[in-house]
This record gives sequence, structure tokens and C-alpha cells, in this order.
Amino acid sequence: MKNTDKQSWLDERKDLFVKNVLRDFINSYAFFLNIEKKFKEKGISYEGLDNWVGTQTDRGMLWILKDNCHRLWKDIDSGSQPEPFFFDWMVGAIFHEAMKLKENIYMADRYHPAFQVVSTATSAHSCRQFFKETLEDIQRGMNRLGELFMYAAEHLKSLLLTERDNSLLVRFMLENKSEIDKLWQKSGGLDQMLHTMFPEGLDEAYCMAGENYMEGSWYAEARMAFLEALKINPECKKAKSGLGILEKRLEELSHMLEMEYTLANSNQGLDQM
Repeated sequence: MKNTDKQSWLDERKDLFVKNVLRDFINSYAFFLNIEKKFKEKGISYEGLDNWVGTQTDRGMLWILKDNCHRLWKDIDSGSQPEPFFFDWMVGAIFHEAMKLKENIYMADRYHPAFQVVSTATSAHSCRQFFKETLEDIQRGMNRLGELFMYAAEHLKSLLLTERDNSLLVRFMLENKSEIDKLWQKSGGLDQMLHTMFPEGLDEAYCMAGENYMEGSWYAEARMAFLEALKINPECKKAKSGLGILEKRLEELSHMLEMEYTLANSNQGLDQM
């Protein structure tokens, strides 16, 4: 019974988890590219790695990403759904490679100052060799992580293309166009993904986002999404209908606020009598 309840809980929140997986993958990859750049320019630095990878008591963004992927796809049938299976696998590999990198960078960063002082001693030959191997391990780890992130990104893209009914995801993608364009720029970025997801027209994606905004009472954002849909397709019925519903809700809200304001003034007048 508990497993059934747990699965039901997960099914109800699947759209949110998938959206969060994309968000955390983008952030985790961006962090890696940043430390890779710093490593090439300035050398070793442990700064920020705890926030990226995390610890047993305080999970970092990569740890959370790994756990959410496993939560969503650990029991997936690799034969019928290969993309989620391979993406989960790749993220797990990224996490474990990042853990090794974190440990090696800690060793190098922590002991490098002392090593420089004693490394000239004859007895320090084995330490010099160990330090050299640690630096080589760091470089190999960086290279391997770069490859794993690229492989994972392609599997993630294929996975996301099947999620066209996930309005939270579509909304997030539209809100973060520049980041998604960077991630998949070689394959056409966000526009190409949306064309694949919505072959009937990109106005459908903006209408879906508009409806999601409206459900959450984000009325200004909903209006902008519906108007964007109409820019793409001036005859879009969903966008016109959405704007009509939005105007009606705003009128109702305005009327309700006006009544509350009138009632509050009436009560204030009675209190003063």
C-alpha cells in the first residue's frame, strides 16, 4: 500500500520533477563549464564544489539532480523508453565522476602549499609522484565530465521532446530561452525543440504557458504569453479564448476588491460613530 501511495504521489508531481531536472541540469552544467574555465586559466580551486556536489548532510545541485532522476526513472524499461534510462545512467555517472573530482581537487588544493615547501627534500620523491598523479587525475576527470555532460544533454533533449503535455516544462523552457539555446545551440536551440514538440505551430506552446500562468494567478505573464501566441498566429483561437477568460477574471477580481474596499470603509465609519 505504501509503494502505491508513493507512486501516486510521484505521478501527481511528475511534471514538476521533470521541469526541475531540466533546471538543475542546466545549472549543474553551467557550473562545470565555469570551473573548467577557471581551471584552465588559474589552476586548481576547491571553491564552490560543496555547493555543486554536496555532502551527505547537505546535498548540492548535482546530488539533487541525481536523486530526482533516479526517483523518476530508476524502474524505467530501457527497451521501450531508452532515453530516460540512458539519461538517468549518464547523470549517475556524472555525479560519481564529480565526487572523485571533488576529492582530488580537495587533496591538491589542501596540501599544495605544504607540498611546495617540502617537495625539494630527497625523501619527498614519492609525494611528488603522488601529487603529479593527482593533477593528472583532475585533468582526466575534467575531460571525462565534459564528455558525459554532452552525452547526457543529447539524451535529455530526446526525453524532453516527448513531454509536450507538461505545461510547467514548456513554460520554463520559454522563460529560459537563452540558457536552452546555449545548451543545444548546435541542434537549433529552443526554437527547433518547440517546432518538434508542436508541429502545429509555436503559438500552441505559448498558449499552454499562458494557461499555466493563469492557473497560478500570474495574470500579467499570462497576458504576455497569449499576446505572443497571437503574434505568431493572429487567428489562434486558444489565445483569443485565453485573453477573454483572463479579462473576465480580472473584472471579477476588480469587482471583488471594490466590494471589499467599500465594506472596509463602511466598517471604519461605524467604528468612528
